[in-house]
Amino acid sequence: MEILELKAEKRTTKGSKAARKLRESGQIPAILYGHKEDNIMLSLKDTDFMRLLQTRTRMIWLAFDNKKESALIKDVQHDNLYDGIVHVDFSRINLDERVKLRVSIELYGEPVGVKDGGILTNAMKAVEIECLPAVIPEKIKVNIASLGLGKALHVRELPQVEGIRYLQDPEAVVASVHQISAEKAVPEEELLAEPEVITKKPKEGEEGEPEKKA
Repeated sequence: MEILELKAEKRTTKGSKAARKLRESGQIPAILYGHKEDNIMLSLKDTDFMRLLQTRTRMIWLAFDNKKESALIKDVQHDNLYDGIVHVDFSRINLDERVKLRVSIELYGEPVGVKDGGILTNAMKAVEIECLPAVIPEKIKVNIASLGLGKALHVRELPQVEGIRYLQDPEAVVASVHQISAEKAVPEEELLAEPEVITKKPKEGEEGEPEKKA
């Protein structure tokens, strides 16, 4: 597997004001941590990182200070308001070290249960796995065409991929097909009937019907 390289620069400034200035200049604040070594604050060119994201790779060579470190893209924080990237976390890794991470689950195929009138619920969008960096999958693809009405797909039923171990509860539900519950019908006569007005005779001195004048 080819490992892509991403260039970065060390930064010394920190805080929200400094980070905002970086983003305004076309840079993304980032941090590299792990393996009981010092955390290193970095900045990335946003166009370079966006191009890297499009390849859907997770493991990279992070190049800075005339050296390269193997790292995992651990977390990418987005700004939903401005549709931009706020911060990136990188975790140091060794090529012969098993890593733990979450990968997305992609469901495909129309379930039999949906054709029979059911509704599909996607309960788990990503699953935690453990594997060597060289075999990190882009995603876990699952064919759910045979999923029937009232049936569920569990973690233990996800595709077995060589070198990958699922870490979540084997009985956890990934997706299921449920019967659509029919709304309770209201008889037409109930819809047409006028509501009953319940009143009580006012006590003497209370407000009620106007007194008749003599």
